[in-house]
Amino acid sequence: MKRLNNRALGILRVELQGDTQGDVGERVMRKLLLQELEGLARQEGTPLTEVQLKRIIHNQYPPFNKTVIERAAKANQPSKGRTLALTLGAIVAGGAALTGFVFLANLPYPMIRKPIAQHAPMLLLPSFLSMDHNYREAIALVEQSDQLVNQATSVADLELGQEKVTQAQHHLDQLPVWFLGYYPERYCTFFGCSWKFTHDEFETARKNIGRMDVVLFQEKNAHQELDEVLEELQTARSQYRQATTHRGAEQALLDWQDAIDRLELIPRQTLAGELARTHLNAANRDFREARQSLNN
Repeated sequence: MKRLNNRALGILRVELQGDTQGDVGERVMRKLLLQELEGLARQEGTPLTEVQLKRIIHNQYPPFNKTVIERAAKANQPSKGRTLALTLGAIVAGGAALTGFVFLANLPYPMIRKPIAQHAPMLLLPSFLSMDHNYREAIALVEQSDQLVNQATSVADLELGQEKVTQAQHHLDQLPVWFLGYYPERYCTFFGCSWKFTHDEFETARKNIGRMDVVLFQEKNAHQELDEVLEELQTARSQYRQATTHRGAEQALLDWQDAIDRLELIPRQTLAGELARTHLNAANRDFREARQSLNN
């Protein structure tokens, strides 16, 4: 901010240049005064007040009109709107700088975090909050996934289990590996942690998720196989009922037997395998009756 703004300088310049009274000495004083005022207009600092302007001007040129000085002094003071804008600008700039510094402090680089953790640990609060949230969510979702996947009683359980596994994996991915084995004591002092995140715990959760992914993959393949076999079984039954020749009925029974054989191959440890056992009993019973009927 200039000590004398352009508007105030213009008011004083017009008055000085319009004053033609006096002898050569007074004209020289007015010229020197104008040069000094122009110099003040180039200086950065606090705007000159009315008292300061009067002292500077009257020391150089006592006859100067006091009313003009008052107008210039008023024009030289920054408006309230400008002052407010500058203040808000400074606040915004300061907030942006602080946000940037906090972001930098929370980057996953030990060389940055270690000195901050020692001298200003609360700046790492975003990291602690994020870790706390993702830790709790991951552990809860792993437990829910285990119940749904490993004790599934329906396809709906497996589908919901798949969603929970995906969510748990996401939260595990958000947990910083560089944090493993680190216990944020100061954070927990203020926010009451009831956990200690260790490398073993992290690896256990990872392995559980990996194991459930394998189970879900097997279940998906088994259910796909079951759907295909049941469709083939239904087709073979329909072809048998609609057969008009002995040869056609024999071929339908062969397809029926192939479907039964495929049912028996579906892994018993899967939910689809358990469902296959139910269909297998009925398919075998109906097949024996159909075979007996054809032979008779």
